[in-house]
Amino acid sequence: MTSRPRLRRQLVSGIGVAALAGLLLAVACAPAPAPTPADGAARPAAGAAPAAGAPAQTRVRIAYADLAPAQSPVWIGYESGIFARHGLDVELSYIASAQTVPAVVSGEVDVAFGGAYAAMSSRLAGSDLLIFYALVNWYPYELMARPGIETAADLRGERVAVSRFGSSSDVATRLALQHLGLDPERDVTFVQMGSLTERTAAMRTGAIAAGLVGQPEPRRLRQMGFKSLLDLAALGDEAMINTGFASASWMRANEPTVQALVDGLIESVHFAKTNREFTERVIAQYTKWDDPDEVAEAYDHDIARNLPRVGHPSLEEGRKYLVSQVPTDPRAAGADPAEFFDLRFTERAVASGLVERLYGRQ
Repeated sequence: MTSRPRLRRQLVSGIGVAALAGLLLAVACAPAPAPTPADGAARPAAGAAPAAGAPAQTRVRIAYADLAPAQSPVWIGYESGIFARHGLDVELSYIASAQTVPAVVSGEVDVAFGGAYAAMSSRLAGSDLLIFYALVNWYPYELMARPGIETAADLRGERVAVSRFGSSSDVATRLALQHLGLDPERDVTFVQMGSLTERTAAMRTGAIAAGLVGQPEPRRLRQMGFKSLLDLAALGDEAMINTGFASASWMRANEPTVQALVDGLIESVHFAKTNREFTERVIAQYTKWDDPDEVAEAYDHDIARNLPRVGHPSLEEGRKYLVSQVPTDPRAAGADPAEFFDLRFTERAVASGLVERLYGRQ
């Protein structure tokens, strides 16, 4: 019997995207962080092991950047045995979002699921990173405000938190404020607060007026009297919050592995949508949430309602991001968005009839 992939977890302190260019020069010389041991938590029963005659297992090191339900197709592919049935011997790591790009650039991992904006900035700075899958191509956030702030107009002159300037949360926060009729550059003061946990803590203490939060924080904060000013997922805008990316050189040398991973992710999305109980157990396991109601609400919001069947990367969203970077990074001027993406793998998966086989013709 083929052994299950080994799970390891790393907690790495975040860094700003603004420091990315310098980091790219230094990271090759820096030692890779030592992995911490697996936490030993019991896992849900795995799916069937690869059948006799299945493709030989290919080792692939994958990092994920978010402890959020929308990340769960990666966890499902690992826990259910779907990746293994596609011939992948997966080593799965959690690495804080700001570190996913340097982890791939340095060769510490082969593939990362993290913010596309950071990956694109890395390529502008000289790396060969390419985005091949859009795991979370919507904004899985709500803009929450502390008690006493009832409308968007009340945010004028207040402090609003983002993780880092240029990050996904920064891009999404500015979009939310614009949708609410505010000028992000004039009406509020942005404060870099690091992780989602740090932003939420600052909101609870009143240090900041508002910030983006993801599941399950909206429910928790509403119970404390906070107000949701906008659910960005309901806008239907495209985003690149969490994408699969790897170095172009690794992808050239491992095209069948990338295709197997994309096919496995599409199957994992279908599995998550059609196996609620299993998926909720996996979400609770990875996020460490112990409230079944929070897990159920997150499943409804992120998996049932918003998770796309196929995560096509968006060239148009890439173009918009490059345009937004021109004032601070002249290298973005005239850059071709197509050079930042490799769309072949999702296109092949769709052309193969995989989606129809999973969902039926509709």
